[in-house]
Amino acid sequence: MFFPEIVESALQPSNWLPLDHAALLAGIVGLTAGCARKDDEDVDLDELEKRVGQLEKISPKTQEQNSELAAHYAAWAVTLYNNDEGELEDILELFAKAEEIYKTSLEQDDIHETRRQLGNVYLEWGVVHNEYGELPSAVEAYDKAIKVLKPVSDSGDGEAKYDIAGIKLNLGIAYSELGMLDEAKASLDEAFIEYRAIEKISALDTRLYMAVVSVQQGNILHEMGDKLDNIVDAYNRAMRLYVEVIEDQNQIELERDLANVLIDRSTVIYEDWANKKFESAKERMQVVDDVLLDIDRSIQLLEKQQQGGDEIIRYDLFHAVALQGRVLCDAEYFEQAKEVLDRAIEEFADLVEEEDAVMMQMAMAYATRAIVQMGLGHRDLSEQDCLKGSELINQFLQSDGGDAEVQELKQQFQAMLEALAEVEEK
Repeated sequence: MFFPEIVESALQPSNWLPLDHAALLAGIVGLTAGCARKDDEDVDLDELEKRVGQLEKISPKTQEQNSELAAHYAAWAVTLYNNDEGELEDILELFAKAEEIYKTSLEQDDIHETRRQLGNVYLEWGVVHNEYGELPSAVEAYDKAIKVLKPVSDSGDGEAKYDIAGIKLNLGIAYSELGMLDEAKASLDEAFIEYRAIEKISALDTRLYMAVVSVQQGNILHEMGDKLDNIVDAYNRAMRLYVEVIEDQNQIELERDLANVLIDRSTVIYEDWANKKFESAKERMQVVDDVLLDIDRSIQLLEKQQQGGDEIIRYDLFHAVALQGRVLCDAEYFEQAKEVLDRAIEEFADLVEEEDAVMMQMAMAYATRAIVQMGLGHRDLSEQDCLKGSELINQFLQSDGGDAEVQELKQQFQAMLEALAEVEEK
């Protein structure tokens, strides 16, 4: 086996906070059919605009010319978005022009190809809204795409079934970001069922998409406070699917996704462990040792991927290392925890200036190391870490305003400093 230890772990019966990468998946389906991508050097925006101008001047237009114009409007909108050019209003206006042509065409002749093109416009429209943070509009566009494509899918068209499954994946993620967890779960469950059905009746390999859906299902179940077994089962399914695709298709780049699922699973098991009463200390430590083993596996995978020069992986790696330090601290493996947290704080210090989320996690790393320093009897060093973490929180509050979670963390730092001051007085 390519990852025997991970597969073995994932297959075990379920008996027992990551960086949110859901946003990275929000556009996994869309912005592809006949349209430009960021890495598509063949797209010439000037030529596209020129052709649109030529078609607009033709009157009356044939059905083929109208279809070409609509396709060019949609392609133009996607190109502007992918190239970070133009205002959102301009992009949406182009989608609206394409929509109008396709809807008029459907009124005259309801054919599957036109429905497919209109469904694709709504999908792309939804992805753009999603990426601009306009989630209610994204949900509306995804719903329209599904309704337009359903008659095509119901006719037995495999491509339309595949498209709808992907749209439901996007829709589930959008719902989750809106906090509509029941709707998110329902949409993701439907997406998984449809991907699995497609694989059974066709030659299409949907395992990668089923893995992505499984991760999101695990995340939603976690947010909903579902049973730990159900959450872990979803993550285990995702890992098995990722391992199969990596082995069968040699998609080594998916090791990053596999590592993140390991972190997701480790996080939920760790959270349960921290709040659970065990019958014996041995049982308690066995669970945490298993968690630490999974985190170490994820770090190894991420370090391997980082050798390829992908800097974005450093964010995942920082989170994994910080989580490892936190678990070691709670398990009172203080010497190991200090070594790991030293790495998290020193190796990834430059990331703090780039992302507010990293600033928060770095503050928590300082807070954890402060506890470790106290456990090792280093009161002065503990106080220094408390002060550094508190400075980061204040910096975050000044730049972002902060939510209740940030305010709570600030209060925790203040309480730690007060406790340290009392120890000094005694």
